[in-house]
Amino acid sequence: MSNTAISEATMRGVLEQLPHMSGQIVDGTRHEKVLSYMRLFLASDAAVEQLMSWNALRTLAECLQPQSDMRVTATAVRFLGDAFRARNGKVLWTAVHTTQIVEWVVDNADSSHALVRVAWLHFMCQASYINDHAYVELLDRVDYPRLLLRRLLDSSYFVVASACMLLGRLFHVNTIDPNLSALIEQLVARPFALQTSARKAAVLATAETLLLLKNKDVQEFVHRVFAQPVLEPYLYDMDRLVRDRALDVLELVVLDVDAMGVRELVAALARRVDGCVVLRCLAAVVKQLPWNRCIEGGEARRLGLMIANMGVSLLLSIHPAVDGSDVDTVQTQITSSGVDTTEAQITSSDVDSIQTQITSSDVDSIQTPITSSDVDTIQTQVAKAAQQSPSASSMIACEAARIVREHSQTTFSAHTASSMCLLLSNPRVQQHTQLVQLVLSTLLQTLRLAHNRTHVQMVPQLICTFAIRAPGLRGVFDLALELLGSCNAEFVQGLEHAIRTRIVDVEWEARDTVLEFVTRAVRELAWPCVELLVTQQVVDDAVRALSDAEEYVRASAAYLLAAVVERGDEERARYVSEHKHLTQSDLARLVADSEAFVKRAALDLVHALGTRGVGMWIECLTYRTLYDLADDPDFEVRVRCARILALLTQTSPVNTSELQSTSLLLEMCRDSSRYVRAECLRSLRELKQNTPDVDMTSEPEPKRVYVGERTDLWKLRNVDLAQLEASLSAEHLYQEALDTQVARELMREKSDANAGNNILDCY
Repeated sequence: MSNTAISEATMRGVLEQLPHMSGQIVDGTRHEKVLSYMRLFLASDAAVEQLMSWNALRTLAECLQPQSDMRVTATAVRFLGDAFRARNGKVLWTAVHTTQIVEWVVDNADSSHALVRVAWLHFMCQASYINDHAYVELLDRVDYPRLLLRRLLDSSYFVVASACMLLGRLFHVNTIDPNLSALIEQLVARPFALQTSARKAAVLATAETLLLLKNKDVQEFVHRVFAQPVLEPYLYDMDRLVRDRALDVLELVVLDVDAMGVRELVAALARRVDGCVVLRCLAAVVKQLPWNRCIEGGEARRLGLMIANMGVSLLLSIHPAVDGSDVDTVQTQITSSGVDTTEAQITSSDVDSIQTQITSSDVDSIQTPITSSDVDTIQTQVAKAAQQSPSASSMIACEAARIVREHSQTTFSAHTASSMCLLLSNPRVQQHTQLVQLVLSTLLQTLRLAHNRTHVQMVPQLICTFAIRAPGLRGVFDLALELLGSCNAEFVQGLEHAIRTRIVDVEWEARDTVLEFVTRAVRELAWPCVELLVTQQVVDDAVRALSDAEEYVRASAAYLLAAVVERGDEERARYVSEHKHLTQSDLARLVADSEAFVKRAALDLVHALGTRGVGMWIECLTYRTLYDLADDPDFEVRVRCARILALLTQTSPVNTSELQSTSLLLEMCRDSSRYVRAECLRSLRELKQNTPDVDMTSEPEPKRVYVGERTDLWKLRNVDLAQLEASLSAEHLYQEALDTQVARELMREKSDANAGNNILDCY
């Protein structure tokens, strides 16, 4: 919303009624909406001066009374804190110290209400940007180190998050505050075994907050206090939430350690027996190594490559090929697709050839602080853990795949590409949906980074792999869309064959995904790039899909055909419109579908045919059909109906009279949805530009203009478009609600609890 939409009178009325918002209001989001409105006012250059002239501090102080609703209190305190950041906010801060608000801040630092605690922390955080003597004095009065410790240990996640924000601000304005340093050391000092879950969360949240400051002195302090031995037990905690938070901290730590620090971390992991946690930690290391600020780029890549290759080896050892034929099949696909087989050789006689290549060519030659014994130890221990049970094997395989996936985000490896293809062809891997998804995402990212573009010939083969279900298929199609504009005809033809293969998949999600991909390609790329993709056979498949048992597939097929008609060449558009299985009755049945989203797609298709001027699009419409569509419960259906009514009025005068399209369009100008009214406004503007003025006092010309049509055209020319436009914008509705409900009684619940008396009832 623009600032000009907020009048000073309205803002003053809202502010004065804030203390009187009823405590019986159940919906807490009402207070958030009021706060968001008042915050918009602060963007004005003169906002603080206006607040001072209204004596706003006195009004806000009324919200801080003991009997006040805590939500109103929290709203007032947060607004006041935000006002300090506005232009000339320091004037307001100075004025605050002449009121009782400061005493309220001191007295309520330990409020029993979580909302007030969050608001208090927000107030102090915003005031820290002023950071004058009065602010320092206020911090001392509330004994801020001990107070922050209590807030960091709070039971509310939101309070802890707000406390971390304040902690970060205090470290920012005073890098090494001895009181805060002592607080953090005290927080970490308690033995890990004696820490509660709340304390563990506080320790990790504090570490993460300080590391994100990116201040050298602060980070040195954090690395000293949160040394590796301190962080390590959190990584192996029984609580998954604690472990995940510790991994977030580890990722930040890796950004600022040298190569020897990475070596010490890997060595420490080699002493652990929890295979899954070890691999998660290694994935965090691999993820952040490319962005490390202390290790030279080439060395960081070598370190990441060593860990990633260990992940590949683990995957191949946990899921070896079932027999040689599987390996031969993958190798044949790679060879026929043009992949450099000197880099990606897979032989049926020795499935371990990839592991041998990885070990000999990629690892032994690397000079890194990480010794091969560390890697071997981790791999041996994890492999043993994987043998304990099928579930353990599956979990470890997934964690190993995550390592390889993180490495593939920044580095291309032909070995990784060929290994992932081998795994995807393995029936054992195909039984694990999560593992298939991880391996597939790794392969797709590897192909994105391929320097040799012939690797992309794998994409059609992946689409034809029925083990890749709909979620994975979307990722493959995303890559295909990226490549489609720059690939040769051979790739496009292979893609077309793959599409026709999967469009008959027994899984409806896969069929739907295929249709959505082709629609995206037609919409987003120039027609010459997709002409070979959208063949007549693909159109035939899409037309057949209009009768699919699954409604989502029907809708996607209609959207695809609409896209082809709109963006395709004349030949393809006419092929769609004249298709023998896309008759008048077929379109009518689709428009009358029971599902709203199918009707939306069907109306888009009808509109596309009408705009292009092809097909029997008018014949599928009747007055009753249009009337029902104009009264449909789904507003998006009504939007499309208005669009078609305008098209009918413009293109077919005879049918306009029979279908009464102009009358229906005028009636829809009073629709309850502003989106429908907006479409009517757009359509009416076009119609008024394209139709002549109608003189209702003259005699009609029967052969040229029907009486009914003449009347409708006269009504059309006399629609008050300015009034219609005024009812459309969200700003208008927002402003209207505030302008009409600023009286004190309208801010309250009069009789029944939560009766709906609210300044923002329109939302």
